[in-house]
Amino acid sequence: MLRLPEGMERVWLMKAKGMREVEIAEALGISRQAVNKALKDARVKLFEAFFGLAEVFSWEIVRVNAEKGFMVARGRCLDKNVRVYAFYFPGKGIKAFFGEELPDYVLEHAVEMGITKKLDRGYLVKALES
Repeated sequence: MLRLPEGMERVWLMKAKGMREVEIAEALGISRQAVNKALKDARVKLFEAFFGLAEVFSWEIVRVNAEKGFMVARGRCLDKNVRVYAFYFPGKGIKAFFGEELPDYVLEHAVEMGITKKLDRGYLVKALES
């Protein structure tokens, strides 16, 4: 599965957690233009990965947010239509989950990434769907 290159991932993660480009540049000792390029390239790679995953499994994409690293899709599992929630986990790549029974580590990741503010599955699903 796709993993962003280490330096690009570091920049993307800092931005996803709410840092401004100028702050990232200062923290890493690189130019703001380098930060901007890394973020642009990361978004492209994540969009391509999410769309590729959806194509392979014939999922219908509902929403993709490359800035926060998630996708919401509709798919089929055991002859049932289900929601598919896919997340990019730094250092690990993309993992997909069917339905709303998301593991605790997904909730913690979603809070850390600023997707949701509460460690609550219902609250996370509402944030993902809106």
